[in-house]
Amino acid sequence: MKLSRLALLLFLLTPLAFAIDFTALVPITAVCVIIFIALANALAHAIANPGLEAWAKTELRELVFGIILVIIIVTFFIGSNAVAEALTGTPDYIDVAVKSLDAMILRCDEAFKIMIRMAGKIRTAATFSPYTGIPIYFLSITYSTNPLGGMGILLGPLTSATQPVSNALFLMEGLRMLLRFFSVVIPKVLLPLSLAIRLIPFTRRLGNTLIAVSLGAMVIFPFSAILADQLNQGVMPAQPDVDLSKLDANPWAMVVLEPTCESEPIRFISGLTDPAFAAIVCLPAIGPYYEACHLYVWFVVYPAILFYFQLGNTAAITGWESAYATGIIGKSYATGAYDMVRMFLTYVNNFVLVIYLDTVLITLITIAGIRSISAALGGEWYMPGIQRFI
Repeated sequence: MKLSRLALLLFLLTPLAFAIDFTALVPITAVCVIIFIALANALAHAIANPGLEAWAKTELRELVFGIILVIIIVTFFIGSNAVAEALTGTPDYIDVAVKSLDAMILRCDEAFKIMIRMAGKIRTAATFSPYTGIPIYFLSITYSTNPLGGMGILLGPLTSATQPVSNALFLMEGLRMLLRFFSVVIPKVLLPLSLAIRLIPFTRRLGNTLIAVSLGAMVIFPFSAILADQLNQGVMPAQPDVDLSKLDANPWAMVVLEPTCESEPIRFISGLTDPAFAAIVCLPAIGPYYEACHLYVWFVVYPAILFYFQLGNTAAITGWESAYATGIIGKSYATGAYDMVRMFLTYVNNFVLVIYLDTVLITLITIAGIRSISAALGGEWYMPGIQRFI
């Protein structure tokens, strides 16, 4: 039976792990094999066939060895908790391995959140572009500015860094899922099935391979994750302290103009035309006073309000731009934002590299362990696709 077909069969059988326990299959298979060998031995004596008799004796010895192997493996699985407690301080080594991966997943989550918030704050600063009308006697011109527009260049590295962080997150989540999946599937499906196949004379070699796969996925895989976590404690960079409030541009022009921009009455009044404004202001006036009030507000008060309002906006915006143009505040913000982004991206690059190395290390240790156990038990030593990888 080809390993590819076997893999497909196991893939179809694994959902049964949540409903069926194959543990009883092992003693049933052992009894059936004993009966089969006994019948073969009886037939050999009946027909006086020394070859068949020798085969029956050989298979009986192999069966005894297989039963001893089953006992050793079951004992190993039961005793593995004691080994895990001695190495990790807790008997549940699967939980320790999952927590090790959870720590890496948390790092990815935090880094992703910080980069998104960094990008949002820098984009806000880079796209802040106020405009106002500058009064010139009876005329006015519209003036706008965008001194921090060049800060948008920092969005490129931040956007590029999110991809490797996402890849690292997917890798750690995948390893975590496999750990939980193997902890459910292997004890109830794959390991009993492997032991049963090992006891059958005609599928002994395949059973040894499946036993190696079971031990590798159930024991070597989680312990390799724990080992990688222990190695990480010596090489994993510490997450730098990032004060995201320093990425707030907080232009004083915005602070000064904020009340006038947020006040609904001011926005309503500034949106009126001069006749409408004069009509509303002069509503209390009665009789002949209304016309005089209306003309005065229309041609004197409203133009004066509009003039000084635009003049104040112009002073705030041009003063803010001048401060950036002369380097009073522009360079400090740009330098601080660049230093913060560079520092954090350096940390992201280092810890993502460590996660990639962890994934390769866990994979190599697990596959090498499976191959070694398979060879020691007499199973298949060549696994298509994996042999080339190793």
